[in-house]
Amino acid sequence: MEASFSAFEYTAQDSFIETDYRFTGDTSTGWTISRNGREHLALGPGYRLLRTMYCGICSTDLDRRHLPFSLPQVIGHEAVATDPATGRDYVIEINDTCMARGDASPETFCASGLPTHCPGRMVLGIDRLPGGFGPWVLAPVNACVPVEGVTLRAATLAEPLAAALHAVAVSPPHAGESAAVVGPGRLGLLIITALSLFRKKAGSFTITAIGRSGKSVPTALALGADNTFSAATSRKRDIGAYDIVFDASGSPEGLETSLALARREIHLKSTNGQPCCGIRNLTGLVVDEISLLPPVPGSIDFHWEEEDRKNSSIYLSPGVDAYGLPDGVRAHRGDAASAEAFLLGTEFSGRLPRFDLAIASSAEEIDMCLRPDSGHERSLVRPRGGIIFRGDPGDNPLLRFIASGGRLRSTRCGDLKQAIRVLGRNAETAALLEKHIITHEFPASRIPEAFEMARKGPSIKVIIRHD
Repeated sequence: MEASFSAFEYTAQDSFIETDYRFTGDTSTGWTISRNGREHLALGPGYRLLRTMYCGICSTDLDRRHLPFSLPQVIGHEAVATDPATGRDYVIEINDTCMARGDASPETFCASGLPTHCPGRMVLGIDRLPGGFGPWVLAPVNACVPVEGVTLRAATLAEPLAAALHAVAVSPPHAGESAAVVGPGRLGLLIITALSLFRKKAGSFTITAIGRSGKSVPTALALGADNTFSAATSRKRDIGAYDIVFDASGSPEGLETSLALARREIHLKSTNGQPCCGIRNLTGLVVDEISLLPPVPGSIDFHWEEEDRKNSSIYLSPGVDAYGLPDGVRAHRGDAASAEAFLLGTEFSGRLPRFDLAIASSAEEIDMCLRPDSGHERSLVRPRGGIIFRGDPGDNPLLRFIASGGRLRSTRCGDLKQAIRVLGRNAETAALLEKHIITHEFPASRIPEAFEMARKGPSIKVIIRHD
């Protein structure tokens, strides 16, 4: 099989260039991706050639130049595509992993129930694998989720809706509590939708949208928010007013606002690649879905609610004082190099080569736990693990929040199958999302213009259409 086409690539200079691509191969034997007549990427078996129909533009695309993945690249990961051989339409799970390809022998992360965290994975439209801004994509066979009961335009929202549903499932408000969403834009409005759907079965709690401007106020209210306030007003009067704050702002300023407003928990959804509160690697924290935890007894037993495991290995950063650990827990203390060497030793043979938890005494040590070596993207802590902060927070607002008993949770991708089911079973919600969130549609020939509209224009969600 073969597909030859021209596509816009995004560059590190925050611009687009047109590039010629050619995909050759088949699902059973593998594929060769050529760029401007030269071999660019070789893929093994397990990929399906799909024709892109639509692709959304999200904040990760707009901040792509800040992320630690090579450019130029054909970006775009909120893709809806069709199989020309069958006419079947699909949304695509973005993580290219051994399970997504259907490999016979899964590696350790997939075998441990963490397939979206495979260290060797590529990511559609983000890391190496050409994305939905191009007219053709190569999608791992098990990453193709059939579109059923929903329009193709609404299906472009499935990937970010899945992320929103996932965030609410991990950080659910309790009945009688108050939840706020900072940054009611593309993703924030979907988090409001997810909160509204969750509230129908979990009991009453309030939902407040907090933004820098009032342009999304009518949409936020239509999708389930009870109140809307400006960020400037809220920071002056609503200190610690919300039990849980979802930060979908995509900016360091949004996290600072969230820290001022949250009482017990912040859920961070931003992967903008920018430092905040003295921590450079917050994007790595979100990508790995790691939590920052207070120095209280229960934190040592932290794990995700659906996980059935106990923490057995803990990394103690050099600045941490003596810390009492439960029986049976192995601790390693040392610098980053010794910790990485320890993870590669025989003690971790055949199991996940990460510590279950880390304990750090400063923003610098948190950074070290998240990305100990600038030459790779491996954390010392397992995906969905935690870092306990035990130290002097000084005037750092994030560390003060954690030291006072707050938690910062983070999530990345959600379940696309669940998102499609939710859209299919809630036709009124799907129609509202398509009407209120998708504000602009551009043909693929005008991608640079669409990108500027998504960044600066009077838009909420901009989608690309391939004719």
